[in-house]
Amino acid sequence: MSKQKILIVGAGISGLSTAWMIDKSKYDITIMAAKFSPDITSNRAAAFWFPYHIRNDHRGIRWCNESYEAYKAFSHNKDTGVSMQVLTKGLRKGIEDGEKNWVDFLPEGISKMLSPQDTSPEYDIVYEVTVPLIETQLFLPWMMHQLKALGVAFLQEKIDSLSTYTNSYDIVFNCSALGSRMLCNDDTIIPVRGQVGLLSPHQASASFYLDNETPLYIVPRQDAIIIGGTYEENITTDNTEPDTIHRLLENAYMVFPALRKLEVIGSWAGLRPVRPTVRVEREHGTNIIHNYGHGGSGFTLSFGTAKEAVSLI
Repeated sequence: MSKQKILIVGAGISGLSTAWMIDKSKYDITIMAAKFSPDITSNRAAAFWFPYHIRNDHRGIRWCNESYEAYKAFSHNKDTGVSMQVLTKGLRKGIEDGEKNWVDFLPEGISKMLSPQDTSPEYDIVYEVTVPLIETQLFLPWMMHQLKALGVAFLQEKIDSLSTYTNSYDIVFNCSALGSRMLCNDDTIIPVRGQVGLLSPHQASASFYLDNETPLYIVPRQDAIIIGGTYEENITTDNTEPDTIHRLLENAYMVFPALRKLEVIGSWAGLRPVRPTVRVEREHGTNIIHNYGHGGSGFTLSFGTAKEAVSLI
């Protein structure tokens, strides 16, 4: 009996994780995209696991937890570029936490609140949270290599219509992120630009740090210390702005003065595919399954939404 044919449109983390979750013994899988790693938005993610701007959707609790366990398993193999790290999340005095229920999205036992004597006086609350750090420059190529070894085909092609492929494939997964504005005529998904500065890597100079309300995050990776970030709605260009990068770096220097000694080695920007809710559903009367609109939580939700999408085959 011949295998059914599956097409996955999109080669970012949503597309790759969807392919990962499909039983390769039952299906022939092709991933089609106009661009592949390293020339995609997923490569420009910091990236660390954390529920970000999805806390109004309680489906995200399950998706977050399932992805957490997947990355935890990956962390046992150093070749993946995934490691478990302690993230310090601070809330400054006089600042209200914009999303107070973020703790509800964490697996049990991975966070603790520090006592006041263990924190700086300018902070009201400080948490330590053990989370996966996903070094995208390592993880995405590793995933592609593994999927190719398992028989997944990669085809570089610009996609203008999903319906073009619905007759030649048994199932079409739409993991096209912002491409869904055109492919699905979905104007509820918008680009939100995130800019980051890059400092030369030096593990002793920075901690893994998050302050959502400033906003500021500091992510020490092997290739750079990433300093973010911005949340700029309806910006369609992925260029960086020198004044913005300077402001981000100054915010980081205030928290960790030792960073000022490091060389600025570049900057990145990426466009997050933000939607009021993540779309994970089978389109009625078709063989198209959607898995897009993850916003800034693409890596955080990836294996959870992929599992649900695959269950709809």
